[in-house]
Amino acid sequence: MTTSALLRHGREHARVLLEGLESWAHSKGFSNLDDARGLLSTTREPDAESRERAGYVSVLEAAGRTYGSL
Repeated sequence: MTTSALLRHGREHARVLLEGLESWAHSKGFSNLDDARGLLSTTREPDAESRERAGYVSVLEAAGRTYGSL
């Protein structure tokens, strides 16, 4: 989606995207984007493989609910 927005609005639109991300981060209590960087990294998990598998299964289940049985 980011690429589509930049292709449609030009590379100067990157500033709009960054400002929106910074605004969101501040609304969530982060003082800057670096505070949020890496928080969802699976490498921080003791059992990253299980988390990755659970995420994959969740995506399949959501697709099934949206598009019917796969």
